[in-house]
Amino acid sequence: MKFQDIIGQTEIKNHMIKALEQDQISHAYIINGEKDSGKMMLARTFAQAFFCENSKSEPCGECAACKKVEHNNHPDVIYVTHEKPNLIKVDDIRDQIVEDMYIKPYAGARKIYIVENAELMNEAAQNALLKSLEEPPAYVTIFLLTENVSALLDTILSRCILLNICPVVKERDELERILTKTYQMPDYEADEIINLAQGNVGKAFSLASDEEFRDFMDRVLNLAIRIHSCDEFEISKMADNLIKIQKDDEDEEEKKQTNVDLKEYLDLLEIWYRDVLLYKSTANQEHIYFKNRLLDVKKQAKRAKYDTLNEVLEKIGVCRNQLRLNIDKKTVLMTLLLKMKEI
Repeated sequence: MKFQDIIGQTEIKNHMIKALEQDQISHAYIINGEKDSGKMMLARTFAQAFFCENSKSEPCGECAACKKVEHNNHPDVIYVTHEKPNLIKVDDIRDQIVEDMYIKPYAGARKIYIVENAELMNEAAQNALLKSLEEPPAYVTIFLLTENVSALLDTILSRCILLNICPVVKERDELERILTKTYQMPDYEADEIINLAQGNVGKAFSLASDEEFRDFMDRVLNLAIRIHSCDEFEISKMADNLIKIQKDDEDEEEKKQTNVDLKEYLDLLEIWYRDVLLYKSTANQEHIYFKNRLLDVKKQAKRAKYDTLNEVLEKIGVCRNQLRLNIDKKTVLMTLLLKMKEI
């Protein structure tokens, strides 16, 4: 991967290239952005460019060093790991950064540490890292990749260069061209996926390659379109199917997947009713997400009342909070679906 191959993030790429060319590399960077937005890609490309044997600012991708970084086996690029899935403990930071950083590089002139999901560091881990950030060896650079920069201590933030990932806007046409070519999909479908990804390139590629998600999306939107003709028994069955009623012995990974499905369900409904409300208010299709379903958007916009649409959108927000609080999923979804039926 080269910087020029990364879609968007021009300011971050230019900052990194300039630092490499002028040999003004910071001892610590924070790359902040939502999941799949390209944080790891940027950090890894920076590491490739630094260690590249044929270029100073853009990795060639062909030399031994570039290939080692690409395949995660370069001895001077260290990825911090942690045993607990939702916690980076102080021992993780001490063992893999604090104590290791005073061992000089093995193959190059620098050691690059990459901490993914840095927001998972507890306070003790952050304080341990802070001591390393105050007086690091000259050959050390640390990348903290985070989805929630506010979870980091102010003292950490003040000692790092913060790079915020921005939604891709200007490069939208380029992204659409790549999606249509790579996944052999029509323009309108690529446009819909880009809208759903909301400028997140990684998420756009993930959605485009996920046929199950696209089938799931069709089911959710068809439900929103036809729910007015369903009786309460049918709605109850819909709720059962959505929550995939769990058995007592279901493992944690399956439970996690169910929660993800419900979140995606609410996300899609929120975008759908936003489209309906937007069209009802403006009769303008320019900013509609689901343009290929415009006829259904128009029909529902004509039938629905403003107050009911706003109530449904508010109810979706309430559902999110109730699901986080582990309130009975069936009750939560039934309340939402019945409100949707009123439209």
